[in-house]
Amino acid sequence: MKQKILFLLLIIFLFGCKKKSDDITVLKPKKKNITSNVISSPKDKNTVKNSALPKFPETGKSIEDFVSSSYEIKMQAEGFLNDDKLKDIVIILQNIFDNTDSRPTLVLIKQTTGEYRLQEISWEAVNAECTEEYGKIYEYEEISIDEERKLHIKLQGIGPVGTRETLYQYINNQLVLVGINTFNMGAGSQLGQDYNLVSGEADIEIINTMIDSMPSTHQIKKFKLKRKMLFVSDNPDTVLEDLPQADW
Repeated sequence: MKQKILFLLLIIFLFGCKKKSDDITVLKPKKKNITSNVISSPKDKNTVKNSALPKFPETGKSIEDFVSSSYEIKMQAEGFLNDDKLKDIVIILQNIFDNTDSRPTLVLIKQTTGEYRLQEISWEAVNAECTEEYGKIYEYEEISIDEERKLHIKLQGIGPVGTRETLYQYINNQLVLVGINTFNMGAGSQLGQDYNLVSGEADIEIINTMIDSMPSTHQIKKFKLKRKMLFVSDNPDTVLEDLPQADW
């Protein structure tokens, strides 16, 4: 009798376990949201891509005529670039939906009619403001046009990024890269390099910060470029790779 009762209890127990296992819901892990570099514009519902280079109007009555809804003016400089007595304008644009996108630099030449003509545009003169890995590259950015009709683009960072200043000037109706100045600080030293791309001379200064008097040494090096470096097509960082470096 006892064996029959135990046998019945065992059957009831096994049936109950099976019933509970049937009621268990398996929870699948949720997929993580991945943020894409392709960002949609809420204004015109167009998709802005890093690989797509927009077109800009050839003429405009004001600088705003050259700025589409996907861009904003990040930097601006006014001054005399060509040989006339009309002040020209250079603007660097920023994609308002993607700060890792390439930044175009537009040279707008003032006309006697009061309008501006898009003389040249470069996607190489200035790099993207941020990278996906490290964020913002330079802490300080500025452009200006000096009394010698040279365009200066100065980018200044903290730490190993250092400072890079590029100088452009019109030569034979082409905006040419005529100079690059760099400055970097490291452990125990400071390095300044001034490259004159017209004369082919590099003036390199090394400062020893390990000594209280901070003595400096100068190195003058000659170099020759195979061709003119152009505002439109040449990236200054790539140009620097072929220029002479300091001897330590």
